[in-house]
Amino acid sequence: MILLKWKILNVHLTFNIMNKSLLNLLLFTLSFNLFAQQNPCSPDISLQDSTFGLWPDTIQNLPVAQSDIYYEEHIQIKTPNTVGEVMGDPYEIEVLGFPVNIAPLEIDSIKLIGVTGLPSVMSTYLSNSDSVFMGNDIACVTLFGTPGVSEIGTHELSLIIDGWINVSVLGTVSLFDQLGNYETIDGYRLVVQSEIASLNENTNLVFSVSQNFPNPISNSTTIEFNSNIEGKYYFSVSNILGEVLKTKIINANYGYNKIDFDATSLLSGIYFYSIGNKHQLITKKMIVNKN
Repeated sequence: MILLKWKILNVHLTFNIMNKSLLNLLLFTLSFNLFAQQNPCSPDISLQDSTFGLWPDTIQNLPVAQSDIYYEEHIQIKTPNTVGEVMGDPYEIEVLGFPVNIAPLEIDSIKLIGVTGLPSVMSTYLSNSDSVFMGNDIACVTLFGTPGVSEIGTHELSLIIDGWINVSVLGTVSLFDQLGNYETIDGYRLVVQSEIASLNENTNLVFSVSQNFPNPISNSTTIEFNSNIEGKYYFSVSNILGEVLKTKIINANYGYNKIDFDATSLLSGIYFYSIGNKHQLITKKMIVNKN
């Protein structure tokens, strides 16, 4: 009888411990989701004077993710002011049986319907909780989560969007209602690798320097580069006359590196930034616009 009571008590305690563990896990998950919803990414205010674009763009693309390691990446967005900035000019749709060029029309707002192609365990959160961004404004989208071993591979992503345009006669009109389908931004890839694969890939790393973003800039910009060695690099900024205005020594890591450049002292104009050492040098152009 005593043995039976002990077994029942042991089962009861084990059940309580399991319940508490599950409760803690649920609370952690709920807290993380609430954090994601209440603390969305912050739009980069230095992009306010830029033209329509996304950073990183589909050429630079997204950093590689590693399986079983938490991943978070922000896509900064400057929304378009007119239809033509996105679709080109002219861009015609049929209205009452007649072709109408809607390229010059102002965009009222854009809504991100979703991101397709993400690993199943990953999610997004946005700088606006309702997923709606005004035209000619700044916004951002964050991709986050911990992809597992089963998610290793290349994931082709698409941003699905709807837009509303201002039409003088009709008011604010949905592009989806006019075209019958959502617009997509394609070309993003999220590569998920195992840690071993990532290390093996880095053995063939090539020195490269990205275009600064945003560009044009007003006060600050970010320059990313990949280094095939761990060591000292020289960073410089010069004007169109070749006069060196800024210099800095960078102790680079093997692989990914980032430079946050303060341009508050520069006047509007064209400048060139260079990153290199005694073996290799890359120079790119950037534009400063203080207007």
